[in-house]
Parts: sequence; structure tokens; C-alpha cells
Amino acid sequence: KEELLERSDIVTLHVPLDQSTQNMLSIKRLALMKKSAILINVARGGLVDEIALKNMLLNNRLAGAAFDVFLEEPPQDQELLSLPNFLVTPHIGGSSQEAILAMGRAAIQGLEVFS
Repeated sequence: KEELLERSDIVTLHVPLDQSTQNMLSIKRLALMKKSAILINVARGGLVDEIALKNMLLNNRLAGAAFDVFLEEPPQDQELLSLPNFLVTPHIGGSSQEAILAMGRAAIQGLEVFS
């Protein structure tokens, strides 16, 4: 898996946070990524060493990153949040009207199927 980090232009995270995934992108693994690579985390906070990420972005060791999840919510590291090569979005996709309707429909369908 580490060889994939060395070759990838874009790395996106889509895993749950548990003991096997916590800090899965540690300073050691982040250092394997290409300087031109972009990291996207839309999964869970705690998967990436945010301090190491900030240092890599500050030192141009990584082209950019985009997160909508953080170890601490809401995020407090203003230096990280203000970096020009770091995109931040709120983790509220499940709060959209479309998502709420889809969850309601899925719940109703579940009741119909299993009743």
C-alpha cells in the first residue's frame, strides 16, 4: 500500500475511523507522497496526522489538501485553515435536504421490506 502513496497524484480517504485506521496517514506515510500530490479526506477526522500535514503543506512537500473532517471539530488550527494550498469545507453533507429525504425514504423502505 505504501508504494501506492509514492505513485499517486491524488489520494482520497473513504474509510471509517477505528483502531486499524487511526492515524493511517502518519508523518512516515505522508512523507512517501509526491510533492505534486493532493490529499483529500472526506471520511473521518483522526485518519491523518494533521500537524505533519500542515508542515508538509508549509514546506511545499505536498501540493495541496482538502478536508471536511478533523480530529477536533470544529477545527482550531487557524494556521492550517488559512494555508492557500488547503481547502476546507464543512462536514454537513448529511444535513442537506436531499440527504435527509433519502435517509427518510430508506428508512420507510426498510420498514416495508422487513415488516
